[in-house]
Amino acid sequence: MTQRLPPLLAARYFEAVAKHLSFTKAAEELHLTQGALSLQVRKLEEFLGTALFVRHARNIELTEHGRSFYHACRTLLDGFEKAVDDIKRPNHLQTLTVSTIPTIGILWLMPRLSSFTSQQPDIEVRVVSDIRTVDMHADNIDVAIRVGKLPGKRYPAKAPAVDLVLLEDWTDIEADLLWPDVMVPVASKQWYAAQPPITQLADFASSRLIHTASRANAWHDWLSAGGAHYTDNGDKLEYGHFYIALGAALENKGIALIPDVLLHNYPGRNELTVILPDGVKPVPSAGDYYLLTQTKSRKSAAIQKFRQWVLAEAAETLRY
Repeated sequence: MTQRLPPLLAARYFEAVAKHLSFTKAAEELHLTQGALSLQVRKLEEFLGTALFVRHARNIELTEHGRSFYHACRTLLDGFEKAVDDIKRPNHLQTLTVSTIPTIGILWLMPRLSSFTSQQPDIEVRVVSDIRTVDMHADNIDVAIRVGKLPGKRYPAKAPAVDLVLLEDWTDIEADLLWPDVMVPVASKQWYAAQPPITQLADFASSRLIHTASRANAWHDWLSAGGAHYTDNGDKLEYGHFYIALGAALENKGIALIPDVLLHNYPGRNELTVILPDGVKPVPSAGDYYLLTQTKSRKSAAIQKFRQWVLAEAAETLRY
């Protein structure tokens, strides 16, 4: 059977010479003598039955066949290099499915996630956002970030309610505390400067309040916890999620009641002001933010790495 393909090594030698258009530079790259390299290229030309270079006194140039063969060699070698990279790359790439409530996903998790993926390139993180109660077993969720009451934990009677359920099924689920849920009223500095100052909680009743559908009773509960009465003055706006309400406050729409953790590193933070009358301190809600994992999954190295990273980032957020 007639051999139709030249030796791969000869093609590699030719590619180096063609790339540099210099036997000297190619020999240095390949750690060969110029004589040995020239001999290999000659043999390749004999095999192909055509000259690949035009040799001048001081330089060389590719013939038409040489240019065509160079592109073919480059394509071939690129394919080999990619195959080698694929083989050497760890084949145990793991995918983690992380479920998070939308606002935490958008304003807290996603801006930080690139730092984790750069540290752990063999772990792929798939983020899904949902306000519904998560079923980690049925939905094949590895890790979840949710806010709500932890079973068995007692909260102050007057603490603002969190109308969200962490989980329906706590079988083999473990929870790590991320942050307390502390709500604060915020507005744009520009808008608030043009409004009558709020010097006591009762003054909120005459302001334009921004409500969030996912925590519909937040304003009522927050004011009640401070001893004030909530009055619907008809001048209000409502949005589906906190990140939209926060954006509305930034756009001079009114005062939004926001979990304070969302303000850390928020892009428009310097344009917002937290409105707390003298002597009023934010009251933690009857619920907290938790990182949820399945007990059996905690043995997974990927989940452990992600869990440790989230806890470290959460602690850093609290120190801000």
